[in-house]
Amino acid sequence: MRLQATITTQGATTFAQCGKPNQTLFRLSAGVPVSDALEYASDLLSCANRMTLQATHGENTEQCAMAAHYLGEMGKAVIDDVTTALLRMEAGHDK
Repeated sequence: MRLQATITTQGATTFAQCGKPNQTLFRLSAGVPVSDALEYASDLLSCANRMTLQATHGENTEQCAMAAHYLGEMGKAVIDDVTTALLRMEAGHDK
């Protein structure tokens, strides 16, 4: 499948639950080309993978584990938002 530059993120996906249940701190920006967003998600998940590997070795690894968790959460949010955009396009909505 070729990703067209006209398909962009929806800005519907939130992440970083905090405070009350269903309260999130961040939301993805709308209007980012999905190819750029997927490249960014790949970078985030690559960093998360390296950090989880570091967290399995050495001392004081709790910080690595939490940082990897946050990076993974951000990467997943990007992928979820791109998936929403692609499904809307496939269904004939919007872009």
